Amino acid sequence: MKTNKLAIPLMLNSISSTIINLCDQAMVGRTYLEGFASVGIIGSNIYSITGVLGAISIGFNILGSKAKGRDDNTDLNNSLFFSIVASVIIGCIFFGLCIFRGEYILQNYFKINGDTLKDATLYLHIFSLSLGINLVLFNISSYFKIMNKTKYILYGNIISCVSNVLFDYILIFGKFGFPKLGIVGNAIGSVLSLILGIVFYIIIIKKYKLISKTKISLLKNAKEILKVSSPMILQEFVESTIVVFMMNYILSQMGMLEVSIYNLLFSIINIALMPMYAYSHASLNIISEDIGAKNTIEIDKTIKSCVFRAIGFYLVICIVILIFKNQIPMIITNNTDLISNSSKYMLIIITANIMNIPSCILKFSMQALGEEKVVFVYSSIISILSTFLIYILACMLNGGLNSVYIGLMINYSILTVVLLKKFYVTKKSFIVKYS
Repeated sequence: MKTNKLAIPLMLNSISSTIINLCDQAMVGRTYLEGFASVGIIGSNIYSITGVLGAISIGFNILGSKAKGRDDNTDLNNSLFFSIVASVIIGCIFFGLCIFRGEYILQNYFKINGDTLKDATLYLHIFSLSLGINLVLFNISSYFKIMNKTKYILYGNIISCVSNVLFDYILIFGKFGFPKLGIVGNAIGSVLSLILGIVFYIIIIKKYKLISKTKISLLKNAKEILKVSSPMILQEFVESTIVVFMMNYILSQMGMLEVSIYNLLFSIINIALMPMYAYSHASLNIISEDIGAKNTIEIDKTIKSCVFRAIGFYLVICIVILIFKNQIPMIITNNTDLISNSSKYMLIIITANIMNIPSCILKFSMQALGEEKVVFVYSSIISILSTFLIYILACMLNGGLNSVYIGLMINYSILTVVLLKKFYVTKKSFIVKYS
């Protein structure tokens, strides 16, 4: 089935990436608790901002898939090159902002001080380069998805992740004559491994001539990409920046141990959620291509298939996580308090994220159907209200981490119900339009 052909390489890519990243975190987790927590705070915020700006690549993915459905290679290439150039410019601006204001933000907003502040600031300066590099990788990956060449995404990511672990081992612990750099070594290793990923993609594109030669008009599709991407950028800004910033604030009020537990469990549950992301992207690609070809017959079937398959894979992975819930945290850290406390929350975080799967796939599917604004409005409102609920439960009522995960479960459940209703309304309008 086409969904599996697209999704399974993406899922294997994501799972292998996450497992190797856990090894990466295991090395950081063996530096010192404050350093591990600061890396988690900086990393989660930069990844959130990357997710926001990465909406440009989703816009390209939607328009590029529609262009492929029309067999329009010129339009496809125009969208690709505009997205890459925009990503490079954005990355340079972000790097400059982190250099000039990074230390102030870490000290005043996240209460990082002393020697940890020095390490965290240098970590931020180096790791901020990852934003622009990742945006470029997102766009090239989107092109491979459009061309049904997702196996190259898997290969490229394995190269990046394995090299990341090797670089980190050498630089964090000072092996083979290199200085012991601690968390700063982690930042350097991460950036170098991402650069290797781009080099691999360029080699593959040139070797197999995956991009057809057409006349490039860089700004031709700029307006259309920004029009499609803007609601998604705003949505990601609310969900992945404002909400994440608020979540980090809530967690920091609870204590550095709670921050570390949350970040540790987030890394573990993301392994189980990889099928969700893979099938969400598969749904977006297939539906966008069908819309470009004016074929609406399979839309409902595509979404149902992606949801059920993603949940099935999720539950299988979660069973393994529950069986080894006391052992898995030991892979990442040797801090006994962190290990003993994190295993207590395994079941609730697994339960909370079940409804995350249909909500995520429905968001991507609705975006492919041109309902970016609808997704933005409803997901933003529900996410913000849920975060305030979490603040009340966790901080004002002292509900602890259990209340955080209960709030997240409520968020995903309400969003799923709302988007499902909106999907059926949108589907009817498309059937009428193309019938």
